[in-house]
Amino acid sequence: MANELILMAEPRDVHGKKVKVLRRDGLIPGVVYGPVVEGTVSVSVNGREFNRFFMAHGHSTIFTLKWDGGSQPVLIREVQRDPVRQDILHIDFFAPNMKVVLRQAVAVVVSHAPEVTGGVFQHAVNEIEVEALPSDLPSEIIVDASSLENIGDTITVGQLPAIDKVTFITDADTVIASVVAEAVEAEPAAEGEEEVVEAVAEAVAEEAAEEE
Repeated sequence: MANELILMAEPRDVHGKKVKVLRRDGLIPGVVYGPVVEGTVSVSVNGREFNRFFMAHGHSTIFTLKWDGGSQPVLIREVQRDPVRQDILHIDFFAPNMKVVLRQAVAVVVSHAPEVTGGVFQHAVNEIEVEALPSDLPSEIIVDASSLENIGDTITVGQLPAIDKVTFITDADTVIASVVAEAVEAEPAAEGEEEVVEAVAEAVAEEAAEEE
């Protein structure tokens, strides 16, 4: 296939705490698993190459993972990161049955975000669930927000244009983007008004004390 996406990997026989050595060498450990794989296959990928690939294609794009002695069409099912540094620690590559419909979360990218006087644009949903054959999964869903012209306008999943061979699973009423009214800050009370409020509060407190 001329347009086949390929990511190279290496077989991995290092496990447990020893994978720290791989990470120091710029490699990221991972596993390949799924209904068409017997057990799991341990691999590692070049960290820089994977980061570039993941940023470009996301987690809903089918591609071929190749290593010495094997290759498999896969999706990036999970990327585990260090909670502080956000470095990638481990990758799960899922090998689906290419002939079976798959449910998958797909990234939502909003274009033409509007500027509405007195309003604030909100991108509420970053991904939606769809069903499709693995080869028909979109890498992302682009939502044109230029139709949001007034405060209160929304775009829901049900308003998205149909995608051939893809079924939207996320509820049709789920709001993807909207324009809401700007929050108005309460104006501070004038100096004279503050003194009056304080005097009233003191009088009420004194009256309550006398009653006690």
